[in-house]
Order: sequence, then structure tokens, then C-alpha cells
Amino acid sequence: MPTMSALRSSPHFAPLFAHVFVLCWPILVWQLNRFYSWTIREGIHDALYSVNRWGWLTVHYLGDREDPAAYKPLPRIFRPLTDASYASDLPANLATSESLKAVLPLSRAAGEVAPKGPEGALPSQRFNTS
Repeated sequence: MPTMSALRSSPHFAPLFAHVFVLCWPILVWQLNRFYSWTIREGIHDALYSVNRWGWLTVHYLGDREDPAAYKPLPRIFRPLTDASYASDLPANLATSESLKAVLPLSRAAGEVAPKGPEGALPSQRFNTS
């Protein structure tokens, strides 16, 4: 069984000693050693417990060893960024944002924004989506 100094210097149990009053540390050591020997004897591999300010340990959950035959999902595999599926169909000279800003005003200046209707008719309210 571990001693009080060994438990107190362990990174797993140091927060418990910081939480418990100094005069109650022997109670905490006694509770932790008792709980440790009980889990070894019963074959318990996972436990969720809490400790109050006086060193008393309360067990909230006990778990068994993981079943090796249990379903485990396949790990997600991400494609590297050099994969060809990430490539763009946009030509290299249009790929920069500066060239895209220049292309939009030129396309409007070259043609009409909305098609003309018959002479004398009111302009259509529908937009050309072709």
C-alpha cells in the first residue's frame, strides 16, 4: 500500500490532498488504500469517485474492462491537401481575388445587363438567370 508521502506527491492524487483539510489526510490515505485494494480484488478497471473535505471517498460509478469484441468505429482518415480532388477548375490567371474583381465590371460593361423586350413594352421584372 502506498504511503501518505507517495500519494501526496503523485500527480493523480495531489489535487485530492489539496482539497482535503490537513488534519483529515490520514482518513483520505486510509480511504484511498482501502478503495485501491478493493478494486484490485474485485477486478474493477474504471471508477468514478469523489472526495469530500473530510477525506471520505464516495464511489459514483464502477466500470468493467473494455470488451475487445465490442464495436469500434473505423478511424477517420483525411485526405492530404495535395490530393487532386481539392484542385480548382478555375484557370490559374483567374484564381486570385484581384483578377476576379477586375473581371466582374468588365463583363457588365461588355454586354447588356437585362435583355430588351419588344419596343414600347414595359421592361420585364424577371431577371435573366441563363
